[in-house]
Amino acid sequence: MTFEILDKDLAGRIGKLKTRRGIIETPYLFPVINPYDKTITVKDVEKLGFNAFITNILHVRRAVREFNVKDVHELLGFTGPIMTDSGAYQLLVYGHVEITPKEAIELQERHGSDIAVILDLPTGNISRSEASLRVNETIKRAKELMDIKSDNSILWVGPVQGAPYLDLAEYCAKQLSALEFDIYAIGSPTTIMESYQYDALLDLIYTVKRTLPIERPIHLFGAGHPMMLSLAVALGCDLFDSASYILYAKEHRYMTSYGTYKINELEYFPCSCPICSKYTPQEITEMTNSERVKLIALHNLYALMSEIKSIKQYIKEGTLWEYISLKSRSHPRLFSAFLRLRKYSVFLEKLDPATKPSISGLFFYDYIDAFRPKVKRYFKKITNCLNYLQNKVLVLLPKRSDNSHSKSFLGKLIKALGKLFLDGEVKLLFYDFPFCLTPIELNGFYPLSQYESPNNLDNMTKRFVSMKLINLLRKIKPRGVVLYNEITRWGHYIKRACEQACDYTKVLDIEKPYENPSDIERIKSLVHEILYYKE
Repeated sequence: MTFEILDKDLAGRIGKLKTRRGIIETPYLFPVINPYDKTITVKDVEKLGFNAFITNILHVRRAVREFNVKDVHELLGFTGPIMTDSGAYQLLVYGHVEITPKEAIELQERHGSDIAVILDLPTGNISRSEASLRVNETIKRAKELMDIKSDNSILWVGPVQGAPYLDLAEYCAKQLSALEFDIYAIGSPTTIMESYQYDALLDLIYTVKRTLPIERPIHLFGAGHPMMLSLAVALGCDLFDSASYILYAKEHRYMTSYGTYKINELEYFPCSCPICSKYTPQEITEMTNSERVKLIALHNLYALMSEIKSIKQYIKEGTLWEYISLKSRSHPRLFSAFLRLRKYSVFLEKLDPATKPSISGLFFYDYIDAFRPKVKRYFKKITNCLNYLQNKVLVLLPKRSDNSHSKSFLGKLIKALGKLFLDGEVKLLFYDFPFCLTPIELNGFYPLSQYESPNNLDNMTKRFVSMKLINLLRKIKPRGVVLYNEITRWGHYIKRACEQACDYTKVLDIEKPYENPSDIERIKSLVHEILYYKE
């Protein structure tokens, strides 16, 4: 197997991509290397921890012709894995490329490419009719590869074109999925990303990802800013490539995990990499242009590598959702993309692991977090197993994140209810955000007790929980509900939900729950009212 998956979270994964010259751990970003631009060398980049690169096969062809270079590894002075692009980017930028599809295949086989790409036709910035023609031509060339290629040790990439037209991208993905490519790539996202259309980018990734073989790695061409990598990984991208580190540097633009700055806009560096630790923004601004570009480019590479490492750690912890949630607040367009994940919650739930060997506590901030897979999965399961609560009296208790209620108050309440509880006539459940209702029997199971949510919830979140509660209670059809209402946190939201969903609702409003022992007798009394006094 060329690609081995080691860990997963959401649709993101840590994996090992095995090439003939070594293993690449994913997620990974290939720095684009122009061997004729000596501003940053492969040795410079290699020192930062990058162990695989991408360059254009046309650079290799030129070097072979002009300098008698043997192959791409000799050209770059690097013995590890090298990916080559066939020249499609030049076609996108300049409108033409001086190479045929067959030549692109033969050049990459002859000159040492470890990961190779067919000469596909990009579809950015053109009409739909023209894009359709290019998609069909790309599919034709992909099929021709299977007859032309002779070196099976090369990992071949099948580029999915069609963007920004989702139906064309889906069609292309379906056609290419029938061919045995080692890696699949999403082409033509650059124009989408340049205009910060991150929600459209996620639509594209989802459309392609759901169509391609799940066991194959997915490469997102041209994605090279740390602020958006985590979202792309969360939806299933494994590989990236970009020359952004040097292109940004030549415009004196400084990358961070949350955005981009002009170097002359900074008083302080928000980074502690070797470059930012050694120099001040003013010192770099006063350097010669070549010195300035090199140092900014090195920092940008540090920022990209740091982001990739952070993403991997969050995947290991199972907290990638929290990370993209926090990062999405760095830019309104990024936040729009994060909201778009709600649309793909079913897709994410299918790929997100239910459990992990090491468990991390989960953080929930507002109603948007209720769309993360672990919450959606719980709602699906709990909705399908509520029949045992039908015609019972439900006592709804506010959940405390520290579970302090279960140590004393809860035990005394169970004792006070006595036979009613033991015989199952009365059932105890906790209410909270985001899981809404948790039967006492499930309280200790992950993640129902391993999470934190705000003490002060916004009204949208309260409304979300109340609507979920209405739906659940209507499905349960209880005999009645006794609500121990934490009014300081929930106001009347939970109360109104219970009253709307259940004819017999008794409410005990309380500002500080679980502190007054007399509340136990009051709850018991309300239970008796429903059982013995309702007509």
